[in-house]
Amino acid sequence: MGPTHQKNRIITLSVIGGVVMTLLGLFVSGTLAIEAGKAKAMSEKRYSDQEIQDNNRFWDDEGKVGGAKPVGPQMTPDQQQAPNYQPPRTQQAKLVDGPYKDPDKAIRGKIVFEVPGGIGECSGTVVHSASGNMVWTAAHCLHGGKGGDFYGNVTFIPGYDGTAQSRKDREPYGRWPAKRVQVSDQWVKDADPERDSIASPFDFGAFVVQPPSGRSLEATLGTSAEILWNAPRHLDVESYGYPGEDPFDGKTMYTCASPTSDFRNSGWPKPDMLWMGCTMTGGSSGGGWFAEVQGKRYLVSNVSLGISMTTAKTMTGPYLGDVAQELYRRF
Repeated sequence: MGPTHQKNRIITLSVIGGVVMTLLGLFVSGTLAIEAGKAKAMSEKRYSDQEIQDNNRFWDDEGKVGGAKPVGPQMTPDQQQAPNYQPPRTQQAKLVDGPYKDPDKAIRGKIVFEVPGGIGECSGTVVHSASGNMVWTAAHCLHGGKGGDFYGNVTFIPGYDGTAQSRKDREPYGRWPAKRVQVSDQWVKDADPERDSIASPFDFGAFVVQPPSGRSLEATLGTSAEILWNAPRHLDVESYGYPGEDPFDGKTMYTCASPTSDFRNSGWPKPDMLWMGCTMTGGSSGGGWFAEVQGKRYLVSNVSLGISMTTAKTMTGPYLGDVAQELYRRF
């Protein structure tokens, strides 16, 4: 199932007889000293010019991109008390018609990176920034959490279409190596790379890419997504990503449309995560959630944790509040 040394955050939780099955170690010992809405410490990695050059050479072997897999195995769940609220209804993932050269589609793309033991894949979104070179994704697509480190050779491929015959068509805007990567300190200190943990509400991150030709990512695409911080919690959203676990293959983009509700677990910090119905699997991690607010379309979250129940297939995303906004501002 691909690399086995890191945790794939699009995981499966089973619900039997109405009881939610959560991951082993869901309730880890200890608590966070600061709630998610208040903590603002960040961790970052800056890649040197030599590392960026090495990154470009690393991906010259096209088989590495095509052979990337969602990071790590699925975990064996442990039975916990069912929540006192109803999950969102299952929404079947729908294929986004390719090719993805249209800028409105190309702002979404595949992220590939090196992890111990193999090549990982996730999804990401080009977001508006001062540099014009920022990609938003999930923290677990960038850093292994507690005891782990930042991943190597992180690269964004906007508008990736793995079904195309030529590299030019598969990667219409080329490859964009990461120059600077950032996640919250809470993710680094508390996210367990081998199981789920109370760091889940911090499962967001971003990176700035090095333009291969000097022109920024936003200028090359002609557009980007704007993030709405502290957005209304209950919205109709569309999520996008490149699911790579059965029955998907990671080659094409899919989307789900669903209203959101709240997702919480005992001991987890505030704010609660967002919850939506969707059948996408691992590989869609980090893909953007979009919603229309007051007539304008915004990115409001990203794919984090998948939950399969006997009555529904769902996924969660972190609430992009003050901590996420602070991360964005530090680039």
